[in-house]
Amino acid sequence: MKKTIIWLGLSLLIVAAMLLASCSTTTSTSTPTSTTTTAVVSTTPAGPVVLTVTNGSTVKSYSMADLQALPAVTGNGGTKNKTGVITGPFSYQGVALKDLLNAVGGVTSGQSVKLTGSDGYSKTLTYDQITSGGFATYDTSGNPVTPTTTPILAIVYSSNGTMLDNTAGPIELGILCNQSLISDGSTWVKLVNKIDIITAQ
Repeated sequence: MKKTIIWLGLSLLIVAAMLLASCSTTTSTSTPTSTTTTAVVSTTPAGPVVLTVTNGSTVKSYSMADLQALPAVTGNGGTKNKTGVITGPFSYQGVALKDLLNAVGGVTSGQSVKLTGSDGYSKTLTYDQITSGGFATYDTSGNPVTPTTTPILAIVYSSNGTMLDNTAGPIELGILCNQSLISDGSTWVKLVNKIDIITAQ
């Protein structure tokens, strides 16, 4: 009987010791957390709107400050009118038309791009013209010449380091080359303020 009581007492002590040990040991698991910061891009123009680009329901408006904040392209360009009168070439700076189109989803092979000036003149460019730059180019004497690199369609805002005046600007569509070449004046769109991606006709 005494042995049973002793064994029972020992068993209770062991159980109590185990309970105390489990209570005194605390396991803490720390789960690392990550903070993701999402950049907020403002679509509000930083000033008066000079250009609106539309692709279906997607519309993006630009002030002059917005355009100048985008990656710039530079090159030479000039025009030859229907009677053969040559203007330029001059050095221009602006934004690649492709960059502005890509900002509203880009243009596909089944679409064209219509550029309209505040004077009502408009020009529609094909997908091939946008992507391949297949325009007639001439030397400073008006003779046809093949450019060494593909001409760049650009929305230009300055000529020879000076902002465009109100006879052509504040912005216009131009064809820029790395050579002193000119192109047909009918392709240049002065006073351009609207670009629409439309279904090809």
